[in-house]
Amino acid sequence: MNMAYPEGYNDEDKAAYDDLISRGRQLLGSKIKPNDEFLLDLSAKITINQWRGYKNDMTDEEIQEIKRVHKETAQAGLIETPPELFYDGLQRTEDGDVIRHPLDKTAEECNQEKLDYDERMRLAEDLE
Repeated sequence: MNMAYPEGYNDEDKAAYDDLISRGRQLLGSKIKPNDEFLLDLSAKITINQWRGYKNDMTDEEIQEIKRVHKETAQAGLIETPPELFYDGLQRTEDGDVIRHPLDKTAEECNQEKLDYDERMRLAEDLE
């Protein structure tokens, strides 16, 4: 798993993040699948944000309402990605660009993109 530190992390936050990831892997061991390792990353970042007192500016009532609506929607089978964000295998990003949606790609395409990216990074390092 190769996750990036959030932009505002200082050395203490980075050390705490690495420690939390290490402890999570140690506790879970081989029980966690490689595809689920992002959950360790997410958990570590949430924990550090709580330690730091970072808030999302939502009230408890707003959070409970979001949870209620999400649960009702999920139970009704109505959760869908809005078509303006994902349509015909395309995705509209926050800045308005339209790109091919990552979930529309085959595993082979994703692997090839990763290999191409790694090769570009290796070449860039060789130039330095």
